[in-house]
Amino acid sequence: MPNGPNEELTPNDVVEALIAADVHARRVREGAEYELFKREVRRHADALEHESDIDALNARSRSLTEFLAEKPAGSPRYDIVELLPVEGNFTLLAAKKTGKTTTTVELVRAFADGEPFLGRFQITDGPGNVAVWDYEMSEDQLREWIRDAGVRNTGNVYVLSLRGIYASLRTPATREWAVRWLRDRQIRVWVLDPAHRAMTGFTTQSDPNDAVLEFTETLEQIKREAGVRNIGLPIHTGIRGDHARGASRWGDWPDAIWTLKKDESGRRTLQAEGRDVNLQPADLQMDPNTRRLSVPVFATATSIYQGPSDVDKLCMWLASNPGKHPSKRGVALALGVSQEKAATVMELAEDAERIVVQPGPRRSHRAWLPEHWKAEEKARQEDAQGRQMEL
Repeated sequence: MPNGPNEELTPNDVVEALIAADVHARRVREGAEYELFKREVRRHADALEHESDIDALNARSRSLTEFLAEKPAGSPRYDIVELLPVEGNFTLLAAKKTGKTTTTVELVRAFADGEPFLGRFQITDGPGNVAVWDYEMSEDQLREWIRDAGVRNTGNVYVLSLRGIYASLRTPATREWAVRWLRDRQIRVWVLDPAHRAMTGFTTQSDPNDAVLEFTETLEQIKREAGVRNIGLPIHTGIRGDHARGASRWGDWPDAIWTLKKDESGRRTLQAEGRDVNLQPADLQMDPNTRRLSVPVFATATSIYQGPSDVDKLCMWLASNPGKHPSKRGVALALGVSQEKAATVMELAEDAERIVVQPGPRRSHRAWLPEHWKAEEKARQEDAQGRQMEL
């Protein structure tokens, strides 16, 4: 190539320039071909990795005529009559010490033995294999509770005690292991108790709803690959027991939402709602020797009146003593209960918006009826306005 503007190109310069351009173009083409090759490899790897997903999509693609003809009319609609649709998932919502684990153990017994759940709700397809992944209880305690439940077909139940063990289903290796574990044991019902501990590894994300979505989608993938029929997630709630803790998206995933409640008198009820599920609150009875729960066939939450609850008694006491606004200790004395029970009664009453709890002297908290507190606020405002006018 010429060294300055006045130098002329020689034939050799032209040849060298053409050769250099040709070499560059060839290298660019080779590089582009290599990039295309890598992309093709990635596409092929993705196709192999998700081959089962594609097969599932193809298998589920059919005309409405084929779709309607696949399942005869009149075939079972439920895996648990009234409570759980075929191949459905459920959540069991319950506040602490309400009986969540007892209900879960009763469910395990029902599926393993093929007997009605809670003595009332039929298991439509007979006995089946059940997996319990327990993240909460010690092995000794879990063993005692399941033994007391009186499971006859113990070979149908597979227990995995995970308390104190880190095993995140978000990790590919653990997820693949779970699929093999469930598939090898031909698990029909998979219970992970409680859900928030089974979510280990998913909860580090900023939005809890995103974490719940990823967790439940992971469970669905495992369920499909392992051939599991039903998944159950016991979930802790607040003291009122109405909503799952942590994320509103817990209500989007299940086919059935079971809600277990226990009032201050110790009375338990079970309610269920969902797709083709609508069970009104029904009373639960417990055998104190075996911790077995049952629902009488015609029981409803209004079938037995047990007198005023402690919350009712507190509100009646406040109405009869309008000038008194007791602390936890005062509530305990008024109701004749312990201070711990009094704190629970105040919390239940406040959650139900039947009382207002306001700060009192020496860091105490005082109970007011809402109408008494409104009158107090109005009087304070009028007093403040009067002093302001005087100034």
